Amino acid sequence: MKTYRVGLLLDGTDQPGWIHDMAEWLARSQDFELSALLVMPKAPADRKPRLGAKALFGTLSRLESRLLPNRQRQMLTCRDMRASVPASTAVLALAQDAADDDGVAALGLDLVILLGALPPVRARMAGWARLGLWRLSYSDIAVATSRYAGFWEVYQREDHTTVKLWRVGLDADADTLLDQRSFNTEVFWLKNQTRAFSLGNFMVYDALQALARARPGVTPPGMQIMSGQRRDDPAEWDSAAYIARQAWLMTDLIVRRIMKRNVRWRIGMFPSARQQAVVSEAMVLQPPKGRFFADPFVYTKDQHPYIFFEDYDFTSRKGTISVATFEDGAFRFLGTALNLPYHLSFPYVFEYEGVTYMVPETCGNRSIELWKCTEFPFKWELDLTLMTNISAVDTIIFKRGEYWWLLTNIDRTDGQNHCDELFAFFADSPRSTHWTPHASNPIVRNPMRARNAGIVVSPGGEVMRCAQYQGFCHYGKGVSLNRIEELSPSTYVETDGEIHYASFLRKRHASMHHWHHQGGHTVFDFAYME
Repeated sequence: MKTYRVGLLLDGTDQPGWIHDMAEWLARSQDFELSALLVMPKAPADRKPRLGAKALFGTLSRLESRLLPNRQRQMLTCRDMRASVPASTAVLALAQDAADDDGVAALGLDLVILLGALPPVRARMAGWARLGLWRLSYSDIAVATSRYAGFWEVYQREDHTTVKLWRVGLDADADTLLDQRSFNTEVFWLKNQTRAFSLGNFMVYDALQALARARPGVTPPGMQIMSGQRRDDPAEWDSAAYIARQAWLMTDLIVRRIMKRNVRWRIGMFPSARQQAVVSEAMVLQPPKGRFFADPFVYTKDQHPYIFFEDYDFTSRKGTISVATFEDGAFRFLGTALNLPYHLSFPYVFEYEGVTYMVPETCGNRSIELWKCTEFPFKWELDLTLMTNISAVDTIIFKRGEYWWLLTNIDRTDGQNHCDELFAFFADSPRSTHWTPHASNPIVRNPMRARNAGIVVSPGGEVMRCAQYQGFCHYGKGVSLNRIEELSPSTYVETDGEIHYASFLRKRHASMHHWHHQGGHTVFDFAYME
């Protein structure tokens, strides 16, 4: 028997695919029953829509929709909601006035979720559901409807796009912010819009699951408030200016490709007390032409530092794991440590019970794999597959307290973006194949700090989790070092560290997205446009 009865408040039965996704999730849920579709007609607009703006944005939508993958195109395609709900779901047509409110109250709903273009029906909702009404808004600078969601962030080249989940109050000042998350702004409007809708759905799913499984002592992740100036509907000029900006951006990208101007990653290293030496050529591992080196981890063996890193080939478009050593103030490339049929990167190396292990990124195989070193540093064999059928990257494993912890970045939409959420799991051993999810997953919900970029563990057990900062059309804009203050099966607290940028390069598209310290040596990567 399902515990909660939920109604969806809509402005019609013909709705886009992302709202169908919400209905289908509720229908599959073990805890929530989709009891009703509440269909209310749109209120008359205060002013007539600008025909020129409507025409331009209609044309723009048709053009950009051709660039979307099929799954994202389906999210924006409208179809009849009644085909996506169980036969037991009531469909109740509501009038503009309160004439049908008794019928809503009679449904015995626990919660109503407003989706689409309707404004909150504050004066009417008090008796509709025991837990009130929730609604999504897609940023402070977007209008209340979802029509232009994601537009202004692309137009203004903002690093992040924000989505908020509210419990609706009797007036705007009484609204309660339940959750706020953001993601890296996509390069064009409709892709950004589908990302906003997808994230909003996951925020609702997570909030519902937290409601169903509320346990005392579980600390939800903190929110970082990200607010901007509120904007009206875009006008004709905004559409024209957007097209001009996008044309300039696409031209730049095409010129880069024609001229073969790549952003190439390199590896730097310095003793921790000599940070001023980061740009010394003698302490930089330069990749040969046609490759880049990134994601370095340093591992000390027999008092010598060995650096394992991603070795990416532009021709094959696949990464392998290579290894180098550092002697007399300079790198010495040793060779390939691990080469598999699928892409490899982020070779996190650690020791357990006297054995050296590696957890490389194996997202291309939809797995998290643990590799054991049989002959250091070149021979490795697959020890265990820790997780399967998962789109996860940049996994780190470490001991803290009584548990081993696995922190990884999972893309729940399979949209090839792993920068927005960090998930934690725990087990009694790093060789476990049964990892228990943290009660507050995802424990970090912010692209400014979610994606792992390395780790620093002090001799006293203090853990600094390094994290990537992403920018608009700029992967790896910076790195922050964030201290983990609390970590238990029900709590996660970290102190945000300062974001460090690659400004020392003084070059176009300067980037830095990885940092690791071990055995008195610090390694990092950096890149710029060549």
